[in-house]
Amino acid sequence: MMNSNKTQPKLRFPEDCKVDTNKLTASRYGTKDMIDIWDAEKTYEFSLKVQGQSAITLSKLYPNIISQDCATEIFQKANLNNIDTDRIRILEEEKGHDIIAINTALEEILSSNSKTHVNKAKTSADTTQPARALQFKSSLEIIADSVENLRDIIIEKSIEWKDIPFMDVTHLYDALPTVAGRPFSHYAEMLQSGLNLLKFVYDNSIKGKWADATGNHHSATALGIDGIRLQEQFCRDLGISFMDAPAQIPGLEFEADIAYLMSRFSETINNIAKFIAWGRSSDVDIFINGAPKKQKASSAMPHKDHKKGNPVIEEQDMSLRNYLMGNTMTALANCELPYARNLAASANSRINFEDGFKFLDHGIRNLSYLIYYLLINQERSIERINRSYGIVTSQQVMTYLTDQRKTSKPMSRSEAHDLMGQLATQSWNSKINFTDIVLANDKVTSRLDEQTIRSITNPINYIGESKKIIDIIASKYYKEKTLH
Repeated sequence: MMNSNKTQPKLRFPEDCKVDTNKLTASRYGTKDMIDIWDAEKTYEFSLKVQGQSAITLSKLYPNIISQDCATEIFQKANLNNIDTDRIRILEEEKGHDIIAINTALEEILSSNSKTHVNKAKTSADTTQPARALQFKSSLEIIADSVENLRDIIIEKSIEWKDIPFMDVTHLYDALPTVAGRPFSHYAEMLQSGLNLLKFVYDNSIKGKWADATGNHHSATALGIDGIRLQEQFCRDLGISFMDAPAQIPGLEFEADIAYLMSRFSETINNIAKFIAWGRSSDVDIFINGAPKKQKASSAMPHKDHKKGNPVIEEQDMSLRNYLMGNTMTALANCELPYARNLAASANSRINFEDGFKFLDHGIRNLSYLIYYLLINQERSIERINRSYGIVTSQQVMTYLTDQRKTSKPMSRSEAHDLMGQLATQSWNSKINFTDIVLANDKVTSRLDEQTIRSITNPINYIGESKKIIDIIASKYYKEKTLH
């Protein structure tokens, strides 16, 4: 199932990469992969790619309208290797419209025969929406890869800690013993469920468009073009889906799907981050930050330095969750779009998706790094089980006392439950091991022998199917790829 080489955490930036902080969100958050998608110049690049592909698709279906030579010239020149972004910005300032500026800059470098075909049978949304869909598609591919990396590191940690005793907590109270790897199996499965949703969104909610100003193919019809067929072929060529009945743009419910997916991932990441921060806290003191990179905690509290600083990564991921939750609410509000369109959603969605994807990938990769180097204080983990005096096994003793296979004189459940409650309280208040308290009770010893009692009151061994669950999750999801 697992080879001997541990999964390495994906870096935010390659080691030899010089980071342009101006391209990071708030000059702090992001990854090179996301900058390469959401950088302002990359947005131009996606729009130019759409223009190039639209020429190719139109020529393929209607060579009498645009020749292959003209389409090829447009396709080959519609990129930033041939067009200066400063020229686009100058034109945008002059004309007050980004797509007009892009198209004009493209026309300026084309032959006279080819320039007449730029943006043919299209409105601006027929460029911006497919370009945006390509940005979403590329971004989700990056997120899938980053989450898979985090999932696999978490699964490896679950295997690594499979034999270390650990106390599960419910309602912040000690609950039942398990092993330290078991919580990580839960988080791995939740990440996998997010990846399953990502696959659905990737296949169904990334919508392009080529249908003119109100989605009814007016320009195509004027040229004798089958607009419905053209849109279908165009989006297929780009590897994105489309609506049969869009308005000026596809319904923004599809973008809300993407925003929700991002937020859902952040909820799982938030839970993982809080779990690790809880485990690193002074009162719990199970997890140890083993990362080689040191982080200063506080100039006023130098004693924190031995913990390698405050839980910065964890708390950034908590902040990520709060931010993306807000983005989801905004994306849902954007769905209130009058037919066929207005620009109420345009500005906020440009900001929120760019910053959201940069921040999300940043948070995922930092968490992968933290968990990869995470260590465990085994002595403390065992101590947190033994501090219960073994009363956490009372459920198991109760089960034995009511099972006719274990005793010839089974108790009713209510009787056994009340008895265990009394003995557990006695053990806790007197600070006497639960085993000794149970062995001193005639109602129990008349039904179970000493060897059995000692075995079933040992909290270290009372772990249910914890190890088997770890193996199941690892065998199902380790190294699985979401997008093929």
